[in-house]
This record gives sequence, structure tokens and C-alpha cells, in this order.
Amino acid sequence: LIPIVDRQSKRAKKADDERAVFGLFSNGAKTNRDEWVYDFDVRTLRDKALFFSDVYNESLDNGDDSYNPVIKWSRDLRNEFQRGKRIVYSEANRITSLYRPFVAKHHFADFTINDVLTRNHYEIFGPDLKQTNKVICFSGVASTKPFQVLATDKLFGFDTLEKTQCLPLYRYTPEGERISNITEWGIRLINEHYRKEWGDDFDSIYPDTGITAEHILAYTYAVLHDPVYRYDYAVDLLREFPRLPLYHDFDIWARMGQTLLDLHVGFESAEPYPLQRNDQAGAPTRVILRPDKERGVIVLDDKTTLSGVPPDAWRYRLGSRSALEWVLDQYKERKPKDPTIAEKFNTYRFADYKERVIDLLQRVCTVSVQTMDVVDDMAYWEGDNLIVFGDRDKHELAMQSLSEWFGRDEDEDWLAAWSET
Repeated sequence: LIPIVDRQSKRAKKADDERAVFGLFSNGAKTNRDEWVYDFDVRTLRDKALFFSDVYNESLDNGDDSYNPVIKWSRDLRNEFQRGKRIVYSEANRITSLYRPFVAKHHFADFTINDVLTRNHYEIFGPDLKQTNKVICFSGVASTKPFQVLATDKLFGFDTLEKTQCLPLYRYTPEGERISNITEWGIRLINEHYRKEWGDDFDSIYPDTGITAEHILAYTYAVLHDPVYRYDYAVDLLREFPRLPLYHDFDIWARMGQTLLDLHVGFESAEPYPLQRNDQAGAPTRVILRPDKERGVIVLDDKTTLSGVPPDAWRYRLGSRSALEWVLDQYKERKPKDPTIAEKFNTYRFADYKERVIDLLQRVCTVSVQTMDVVDDMAYWEGDNLIVFGDRDKHELAMQSLSEWFGRDEDEDWLAAWSET
């Protein structure tokens, strides 16, 4: 297993000092005031940001360090206040971020109002936080939920998954130049490994460029989805950053990873799954947003349901929820926790987003089903047995699952039915 990241490679100034596959890695952004800086509605976000900046700047201009409780203060914001740092509202600071799995929101990404928006984030997404990149997000050390991973092309938060860390494909210089974040050390080690293992076949599989940074990102993404990898290293993944095994069929894993990257990064443009919409007469009076997994139904409100959700869609989970449940959870109507938001800016109503949510659920359903198609081609659970495709250079594990499967007591009724076919 080779290190995916380490601090020495993150700080390395030359290739000779690199000892990990990725150079830069980072936490997600921490705002400490999500209700103020995220919103589904761009106008509401603008109103909140302007109100917050006006109250803050007025206190600064008046020398009032009582920290007016009408806005949410934090240690970092108080420190910025004591330094005389102003908040300047600018539309240029409004971006779209991945707030939770498969849920994007408008984000006022001002450096002062977001407590932990660091140089790393600007290095990943450029000086305006809007530049092209692909980022593998994964749950961080000491997470309480099962290991989870999700790729995105947007800025993400520390709580997008759980204690979210990331592995970007690119980095941006302060001048805006895009450079690879896959280290020369990593590219050289992986190419040398497979040239030795495959011999003359290497040049027929990768004839022109060899294994590139893009191939390595895709391969990494596939491995982090591998049920065998997650099973073998379940404890380690809770205690330290992932490490990368080098499976024999690198090219196959890279293709699977690219399929997953395309699905997850491009979830908003996935083909909508043909769920059946069922509407009752009359205007809805109650928002529900609840799944009925046994019946394959999503209940949106007391008038509308979506049926025909395939069982595989519920199997694609990130942490404790399926992808579909993340969407349902984030679009529920809740009273804001911040008293000022609750009083002045509590404008969210599910009815305003109902058609958008139906469309998103259909697309995420497609993503979920197709994700499980790919993951099941790696391995899948049959009861307590992990059925493995490909031995990953670990023959004993593959044989163990097969021996457990064929070593069970024979079912006489099943054998009789099988012999008649």
C-alpha cells in the first residue's frame, strides 16, 4: 500500500521530497454560520449577506465591541473585528457549493464571514473559487459513520460528508495557472510498477502517454468504492488517511472509477429515472418528504408521491443515508436555529422547489442505480458473504468467500428445483 497523502509531500518544493500520490489535500470549508452564508434562493442569500455585513461594519465604524447578538459571532470573526477587517459584499463572492451529498446551494464565500476558508481552498478552485477541478471528498479521521467518498467539481464543506477531506486533481497558482496535484513521485512509481508487472502489454494498454494523472485519480476513486477494500481496512480508514493498493487490472479499475466520477460530478445532468408521479386533487397542506423503501415510494407531501424506486437505489449510501434520503432531508421545511434568520429571513417553502426536487430525485435515482451497477461489478454482499470479482492479488480472500458460499449446507428443495430445469 502506498500513501495517498502525507504532510511531507504537501510541503514539498521539489519532486525528490515527494512520498505520496497527491500533493495538496485539505479539509472542507467551515463557516460556523451556515444559515447566514448558504441558501437555495439567491435573493434570500443576498439579503442575509447584506444585513450581516451592514450590522458588522456599523459596529466596526462605531467602535462598538459589544458584538451585537443580532448576527452570529465566533472566535475567528471577533479576531477579524479586532483587526479592523471589514466585510465587503460582492456578487463575485457568490458561488455554488456542494452543501451535502447531491445537494448544491448558493454560497456567499467571503473570506471574513466564513471562518475557515483557507489558502488551500483557493489553491484548489482558483482565486475566485470557480475554476475547473475534480475533487475526491472522503470522510476524515475519527468519523463515527462508515467510510464514505464522493467526487465533486464544487467547493464543499467540512460537513458535506463527515469531517470531510479532499484529494484534488489540480492546483492553481496565485496567478491562476493550473498545475497537476498528482505528484511526479506518484506518477513515476505507478508507471514503473505496471511496466514491470505487465511487460510488453503496458504499451498496448497505454500506448502514448502512459498512466496519467487523470488515470490515477479515476483508479483511486474506484478503489475507495471497492467493498473489499472497505471491508479489509474498515478500522484503518477510521484512524488514518487511506492508502492505495495497486491491483493487477489497473486499467479496468480506472475505467470503473471514471464512470463513477462522471456520474457523481455530473449528477445534475444525469438522465432522469422514470419514476411514476402520482398526484391527488387539491392543494397540498403538509410537507412529508419521506421514503417508503419496501414499496419503492417517495412521499413528497400529502398530495404527491413518486413510485417505482428500484431497490438498488436505496443501496447506494453515504454514511447513514442513501443518496435519495440526503436529498429528501435537505429540502425539508425547518425553523432556522438562528433567531435573526428565523425572524427576518425564514422564506424557504418546499412548494417553491417541489418541481426542482422531483427532477433532482429522478436524476439521483439514476446515479444511485448506475453507481451500484459499477460497485457490484467489484464485489457485493450476499447475506454475510462478500462475493468478490477479481482477486486483487489476494487469492486467499477470493477463495475464502467462494468456499464459504459453496461450503454451506445443501438446500434439498433448491437442488430438486434446479435438477428439473
